[in-house]
Amino acid sequence: MAKNYAYVRISDAHKQDTIGQRDRITRYADTHGLFIYKWYEYSLSGSQTNKTQRGLIDLIERLAPGDRVLVNDIERLGRDSISDIMEVLTRIINAGAEIHFCMNGDTLTPSHKNDVGQFFIQIGRAFAAQDFSKQRSLKAKAAAARRQAQNLPAGRATGAIIKSKLDERENQILFWLSQDVFKNEIARRLNVSSTALIKWLDRRDELICQARERGLYENGLSLIEIKKRLKGKII
Repeated sequence: MAKNYAYVRISDAHKQDTIGQRDRITRYADTHGLFIYKWYEYSLSGSQTNKTQRGLIDLIERLAPGDRVLVNDIERLGRDSISDIMEVLTRIINAGAEIHFCMNGDTLTPSHKNDVGQFFIQIGRAFAAQDFSKQRSLKAKAAAARRQAQNLPAGRATGAIIKSKLDERENQILFWLSQDVFKNEIARRLNVSSTALIKWLDRRDELICQARERGLYENGLSLIEIKKRLKGKII
């Protein structure tokens, strides 16, 4: 029987939290009806460690045809060299397994090893999604610094929970994602920008994490219900 493995790696140097990665992977697995057989979690630098230290060799050697590896984004596999990441990806699909990038919903399967064009397209999209996330974070920090220098509020109050017009379309959005509809196509259908959709998805992840930490989360809760609970309006 095929097994699903989840791989989480954070940079110990930056003291990042695993909650965001775990929740995104968990939500992806729930949406696609996948049970996580084993979690691999490491607090190691991707540029100062090798594949063995990061647990990737152990994971790869466990893989059997039909298995799946769920990872938040491609950089979790390492940052030491492109060739090293390519080797990891190649070994996973040569083992007959799939790798799922939960940040943008793309998947590499054994069929891609016979289609070089699609193989590199999928990898390119995985890197593009990660780069977009980085750039958005840098812009947000720069904007906050400018407003602070002008003695202006940095933006939305910390922890502020506001309504979004996309909240009402949550089920539809999650259904389209489960059907592998691209995010830019979903944004077009909803008549919003791709950036707005991605921000909404990221904010949804954050609020689910908050609800879990406070013991307010239950499977099946809508984002609207989660926001009400976080505001103290238990329904």
